[in-house]
Amino acid sequence: MRIVHQHKLLYSLLVPLLVVGSTTTLSNLGDTAQAAKVTTQTDKYRVPTSQPGFKKVAKKYKQAIPIQILGINDLHGGLETTGSVTIGTKTYNDVGTVARLSGSLDQAQNQFKKSQHVKTANTFRVEAGDMVGASPANSTLLAHESTMHALRAMNFQIGTLGNHEFDHGLGEFNRILKGHKPAASADSLIKNYPHQASKINLVVANVVKKSNHKIPYGYKPYTIKTIKAHGKTAKVGFIGIETTDLPHLTLLKNYQNYQVLDEAKTIVKYDKILNKKGVKAVVVMAHTGIASQDGKTDGSAVSILNKVNQLDKQNHVGLYVAGHSHQYANATVGKTHVVQAVYTGKAYNDTQGYINPKTGKFMHLESHVYPVLPAKANPKAKSNAKVTAIVKDADKRVAPKVNTVIGKAATPEPITGRNNNSKTMENAAGELVVDAQRYEAQKAGTAPDFAMTNNGGVRADLAVTKQGDITWGAAVAVQPFGNILQVVEMTGQQIKDALNQQYDENQAFYLQISGLRYTYTDNHDAKQPYKVVDIKKDDGTPVSMTATYRVVINDFLHGGGDNFYAFKNTPIKASIGADTDVFVQYFKDMAAANTPIKAPTLDRKIYQPAGSAMATHTQPVEQVALG
Repeated sequence: MRIVHQHKLLYSLLVPLLVVGSTTTLSNLGDTAQAAKVTTQTDKYRVPTSQPGFKKVAKKYKQAIPIQILGINDLHGGLETTGSVTIGTKTYNDVGTVARLSGSLDQAQNQFKKSQHVKTANTFRVEAGDMVGASPANSTLLAHESTMHALRAMNFQIGTLGNHEFDHGLGEFNRILKGHKPAASADSLIKNYPHQASKINLVVANVVKKSNHKIPYGYKPYTIKTIKAHGKTAKVGFIGIETTDLPHLTLLKNYQNYQVLDEAKTIVKYDKILNKKGVKAVVVMAHTGIASQDGKTDGSAVSILNKVNQLDKQNHVGLYVAGHSHQYANATVGKTHVVQAVYTGKAYNDTQGYINPKTGKFMHLESHVYPVLPAKANPKAKSNAKVTAIVKDADKRVAPKVNTVIGKAATPEPITGRNNNSKTMENAAGELVVDAQRYEAQKAGTAPDFAMTNNGGVRADLAVTKQGDITWGAAVAVQPFGNILQVVEMTGQQIKDALNQQYDENQAFYLQISGLRYTYTDNHDAKQPYKVVDIKKDDGTPVSMTATYRVVINDFLHGGGDNFYAFKNTPIKASIGADTDVFVQYFKDMAAANTPIKAPTLDRKIYQPAGSAMATHTQPVEQVALG
């Protein structure tokens, strides 16, 4: 599991914003005493070579030391992931892949070198967590070492942890980060893959071991880099931050030995330490979400920076590279620039500016987010040959397993997922997943009534070939985690509570359901704007609030993941295996039964306006049989 798509912040309906550019003059960065003001920016240009502010050096910065930060977030092993992306007010199609990302980064860095007349040492490539996890097969089947090879070939220098780095335990991520050999029990594909260190300097300041309160695996809270120009030098500090939501985003066994400290307090602590070391220019890479939409920017990153400014108005944080929410963002929060480049390598952020050689502080920063355009749209960005070769090799290694046909679709078109949600937050791929889980649980003799899954666990559309084939790789892309499916016992009231918990955080976390339908309506409560009023089984039988039912959920939800506390500690009656394996088996079973796969009809959640007959109906506490 892990990160969900925040429907409230979808960008397909973005309207033009009024603020042009993203230039902020920071002549006294770190000395202001004003409360943090959030100013949303709009990115209009598709490549940095067209950006007016990047083309030449203003006279007042001629003797300053130029710096460039190129950032990504939430790559998720998307070696060949493509799609559309909306940046600012424009939507770009067929963007993505690490090969094209490599060329785009090189283009941006070359533009900086040319306009600033500096060496490459003044450019830093950073990432803000979730490098791996919830990934396609050419990363997953190779234990994500192919992704780490690609990041190394793209010269990423500094990174931090996201929640997905904990998917298989932090020790396993540390192994692939440092290029150590896998366990003897590892799959032969992993054993036979070359193991090499990524060369990424991983910094994380707020993850400590509970046993000794030290940062694990020898990671450091920050790193200091020196840049030069005009015979002068300046120091830049880079702080890494993990989200404090980690316990809600991974399994208990993966985080139980660690404590995640308050993000803002940690930033302030290490900013002051850096200051004492002579570092007056600070960059934070933080796996905390943010999004810019309709002229407004909001998210946990904004809250964190507000708290940073409250704790220390003299802080030196000039740039905050965000992640985790998979959205586009470009804004300033007080004196700090905040950017987020969507996810899966479809975009990157480019921040350029200057450091005053006398004070060591940022004088000026300008941040932009750009799409990773295909070769036809941006032929001057040349894909890195090493990166291309890494992906090609990974594809070749996993092809025999990935291309195995396991099922047949009724029509030769993809069954779409969470990027195509209905207004009621349903999607066909997600409902197919829970239908499959309920079917396989029934086949196993566990007598399930319903199945539910968190939408963050459904990672992709279900790809279908032109011949209507469904491959192993397509199925695994939808369900890549290997979470354990459990059949738990719940009362009708607990089920209702779980459904209501979809609506208490602006539907940032929501469920896909099988075996039941429900009606919900307006609640006139800002904290929970909707409420569930009626739940029925597929056959129309009302769900009793006092009766008990068997529900298939994954072990992530059983631990209260995504804040669905209604599932927590419910009695486990059976286990039916890993979600990935169950989904694959479902297609095999349907193929054996000569039953083509169809996209479910999205009619399981029914909205009724307040005051309508259905909306005023109250679910009975218990069903009374009339003789």
